[in-house]
Formats: sequence, C-alpha cells, structure tokens
Amino acid sequence: MSSSQDTAANNPIATAPDSAADEWVISDQVVQLRQWGTSLVFPLPEPPITTCVIGSTDTCSLQLVDPSGLLSRQHARLVRRAAMLPSCLDVMPELHRDKWIAHDLSKNGLRLDGARRAEFELDPGIELGVGDITLIAESAKLIALRGFLARLLGWASDRTAVVDHALRTVRMAATNRATLVLCGAGDLVPVARSLHRHTLGPDRPFVTCDPRRRRSKGNVRSAPNFKEGLAALQAASGGSLGLLAWRPPADISEVLAALRDPRTRVQLIVCTQERRDSERYLAVPITVPALPDRASELDRIIFEYAQEAIAELGGCRPPGFTSDDHAWVRNCSSQTLPEIEKGTRRLVALRQCRNISQAASRLGMAPVSLSRWLDRRPHHPSSREASR
Repeated sequence: MSSSQDTAANNPIATAPDSAADEWVISDQVVQLRQWGTSLVFPLPEPPITTCVIGSTDTCSLQLVDPSGLLSRQHARLVRRAAMLPSCLDVMPELHRDKWIAHDLSKNGLRLDGARRAEFELDPGIELGVGDITLIAESAKLIALRGFLARLLGWASDRTAVVDHALRTVRMAATNRATLVLCGAGDLVPVARSLHRHTLGPDRPFVTCDPRRRRSKGNVRSAPNFKEGLAALQAASGGSLGLLAWRPPADISEVLAALRDPRTRVQLIVCTQERRDSERYLAVPITVPALPDRASELDRIIFEYAQEAIAELGGCRPPGFTSDDHAWVRNCSSQTLPEIEKGTRRLVALRQCRNISQAASRLGMAPVSLSRWLDRRPHHPSSREASR
C-alpha cells in the first residue's frame, strides 16, 4: 500500500467536520400530511389548535380510510410544541417555529420511516406509518422540492409514486445516509447541481470529480472540478460531490471508504447512463426520463423553469417572461432540461435588465459569453432590446 493510501486508510478524510452538514435546508414548519403515492392531502390545524388525532373514526380531526383494518379508531395524537433556539432568536427570529410531536395511541403501533416508534417529531419529509397507510410530513420547502422532482420525472398520475420514491431517496442522500444516483441519457451533472441547491442550498459547495477534465475553480456554468477523488471530497465538505459512474477517479475506493466514516459530511451524487452502474454504490437510482418522451409536458416544464428564474433573479420589470419567450425556448433551447433551465434564466435576465451587461452581471457571467450565446441561436427580440 502506498503512503498516501495508508494515510487515507488511517485517517479517511482530512475535511473539517461540519456538524450542520447533515441537516438539509428543508427544516421549515410541517403544514400538512400527504398520503404516500397520492395527491390526497390532510392540512394540519393552525394555531391556536394544539392537538390533532389520527384514526378511523369520524370523531378524529384527521380521519383516514384503511382497507386493511389495521388503523385504530384513535391511532395517534399529534401535539403542537413550540420549538426554538433561544440563543439565536435575537438575530434569527425565523428559527422560532412550532413542531408537531406524534404519540402512539394504538396496539398496532406508529412508524417513523418504517421503524416502530412510540413518539417522534414530524420533520419535513419523514414518513409516518399508521396501520397500512404511510403519510409524508410536508412543509412549504418540501412541497417545492416535490414539485421540482415532478418537473424532472413527470406529472402523470402513474408518476406520483415514482416522485415519492425519489423524494425518499433524495432525503436519505441529503442527510448523508445514502448515495444519490441519477440515471438517464445526456449530461446529468447540471441536474445533480440543481438537486444540490434544492436540498442543501446554494451556499454549500458543489464539486465534481472528473479525471479527464482539468482542475478548475468553477463558474456559473460549471462546478469546480478535481481530478483526484480525495481532493474533491475535501473541497466538497459540507456539500455535495458529483461523480460520473463510467469515469470514476483512480482513488474511488478511498473516496467510498472515507464516505463511510461518520465524520465525513458530504453528499455523494453519481450520474450514470446505465442502472447496473449503481450497484457499486448500493443505491436505487432515480431514472430521469428522456425529454422527447415527455412532449405533452414540455410547455409546463418551460413555464415552471421560467417562474423559478423570475423568483430567483428578482426584479420587477414587466413582463418577466412573455409568450414569445416561451415559444423561443421551445423552438431553440429545449433539447434537455438543463438547456431549458439555461434558456429561461437568460431570457428572464434580459427582460429584467436594461442591457446585456446588466443581464450578464445578474447571471454571474461575462457579457461576451451571453452575447455569443444569443448569436449562436435564431434571433430573439430581447437581444435587440437589451443591446440598446
């Protein structure tokens, strides 16, 4: 064994521990329960109501129908409790929020993510099992994440369970309990980067490790890249590391060993084009369907990316995204999901700003790069307006 491998084996990773890195950004207040694999939603009562009983009888504030007969008349009680971090309230009052606590009232038991528990907190994304029914605790941010996953995977009724499986996988990965594997055609690294932003937030690092690309610091279009796995892992501390399954770094074994160390706070996201490539990572992949197979949903995909861009880029110059913009993206920038995201963001920035230089600044890119992007595509009215 080489000296570097020996060092890695005895001290798996040199990153500084980040005690908050396994707490994904989705930690806002739970506002509803949704039955797994369906769109059936049960809103939780608002203050001043502090209790909610789940069961089969009509006297329960949350009445469920369980054909298995395993649901008790009064199966569980939810109790609202104030939750805060006193030392932070003066500077971060948003940390003051209520938490729902689930208490078992039944003989058949209450489950947290499949494991029987007598009492537990309802955090966003957790799966609460009562009888033969599973309920997902949802907050505003989790609902937004589910919407983003549906944008990636599809909105048809037969895709609801697929989206919920993906939601479970993403939550496990974001809390450092599993590798997240994305499977599909084309370049999935931008999709991985988007998932990173939705789960860990834009302020946490997203780093790639592609041994065939040169080492780079990254920019608005691409993430920082390292040739060596352990170096990439160190740079990704507290965030996410993206790998290509068919082109792993030479020290991939050391990387996987380091990730098994509980001190390592990195979410591993592996992109692959073949499901069998996920076996090495002991993960069930999230399969992103090809965009040509979703022709009937293309307009909704473009619309949602445009609304997201308007919200993220800010500004109030009307219109934020016109029907002409929509048609242009559909015809000129809709081969892949990342291409749609790029096209909508750039057109929204051009609409919001007075010229190409201001739009490029808002996007975090060079004006010449934005100009070249426009020049390589059929004429769009905003390019003439922005150049004035």
